[in-house]
Amino acid sequence: MLVSICIPTYSRLDYLKQAVQSCLDQSFRDIEICVSQDPKKDGPDRKILEWCSDRALELPFFKFNLNTQNLGLAGNWNECVEMASGKYIIIIGDDDLLAPDFVRIMAEKAERFLADVAFCNQHFIDGKGEVLDDYTEETNALYHRNNLGDGPLPDAIAVVLRNSVPMSAALIRRDLLVDHPFDTSLNTPEFEVFLKIAVGGGVFAYHSGKLASYRVHPLAATSSGLTIDKLLRNVIRIDVPAQYQQLKYDFVSTKIVPGINICLRKGDRKQAFRLITSRYYPRRKLHIKLIQTFILALPHWAIKKIL
Repeated sequence: MLVSICIPTYSRLDYLKQAVQSCLDQSFRDIEICVSQDPKKDGPDRKILEWCSDRALELPFFKFNLNTQNLGLAGNWNECVEMASGKYIIIIGDDDLLAPDFVRIMAEKAERFLADVAFCNQHFIDGKGEVLDDYTEETNALYHRNNLGDGPLPDAIAVVLRNSVPMSAALIRRDLLVDHPFDTSLNTPEFEVFLKIAVGGGVFAYHSGKLASYRVHPLAATSSGLTIDKLLRNVIRIDVPAQYQQLKYDFVSTKIVPGINICLRKGDRKQAFRLITSRYYPRRKLHIKLIQTFILALPHWAIKKIL
């Protein structure tokens, strides 16, 4: 049972070396490491290119791919899926880390419970790799991971709608990622994919131990340019059973006001109108809805001055 650990990268060789080493330290040996590099405008980072090329020559289970153009976060994730040969895939950031038993425990969970997605709790670390204890506990509580029971989860759709599944701490069946490719217009594309898997009857299993470390720093790929408007567009289109409509409302309604502002700044009036008239607009913010409706009618130059 081969497991593919995929690492999209761009320009952080020091972090990449640490991420790869955490893969080499895995107690589960039936793995391959797939590194896919996005180039910069003036070509690929030469140090990463040379280092990865050397590793690919040294290690038979190390695959390296250099994209001919910059595919962006989601596009590079899709490229990683294409590279991978494993039954299961793990996609981590090039600045993230895996504990030595991560793959073994997650693979055992997936096989034992016939899970489509197996994920665990995680640490949050700073740029130097130090664990941010308070932030870890606060964030894991915010995403409801501390309340999940070990093993298969009886209510996968609810778990996903509460945003409890961290991409960098999840093992996913590769064929499902082939069926549900990541939307390249998003820089947080995993939520939509997890929701599609859950709505399709996918089995999710959980391990409460913190077996992965997610690095928090200003250079993180998801720390800027959030495409909330496009994420909402996709999520609203996904039908969920009636008993989950409130959870879907809770997820969408907290993001819809800034999502509309993004649309207005871009001049995307059609999407702004769809979101303003959506049933997921927060019921307690009708005064803001009136303001946004008024702004929608203004010429674009005026909107840009206001927003």
